[in-house]
Amino acid sequence: MKISPMDIQRQTFGQRFRGLDRDEVRAYLNIVAEEVAALQMERDRLDQELQSLRSLIDEHRNRETILKNTLLTAQRVSEEIRDNARKEAETTVKEAEMQADRLVELAQGRAHEVERGILDLRAHRSALRTDVRALITRLSHLLDLQEEAELEDNLRFLKRREEAQ
Repeated sequence: MKISPMDIQRQTFGQRFRGLDRDEVRAYLNIVAEEVAALQMERDRLDQELQSLRSLIDEHRNRETILKNTLLTAQRVSEEIRDNARKEAETTVKEAEMQADRLVELAQGRAHEVERGILDLRAHRSALRTDVRALITRLSHLLDLQEEAELEDNLRFLKRREEAQ
């Protein structure tokens, strides 16, 4: 049973022979009523503070849940970004390696073409030397023939001159 300060103040007692001093009982009951009133006010204040603290705790729990969810999302996004970056890096490296292989193949092909060109030029040079030597030999032979023909002409001319004399 709850007793309010008013209940205490209104409380009456039966009288007996040689009863208590009424004023003293009334004064004491007033003190008790004031004390109970103060305790009720303190309890009400504590109830309000408790409600405020519960509300604050609930708010902090909600924030904590939001923060946990945010952190989990950030972690997941971070891992996805890291995975995507790794995959993209691997793809880039593979593409670069493939391009490097193609460039090496092209360079090797070009080197083979240059080597073939050099060999062709050397063969052409050798053929030209042979042709030039053959030409020189023919020209030398023609010069020899021309000298012989000139000598024969000179001899014929001299013979004719002698015969004409």
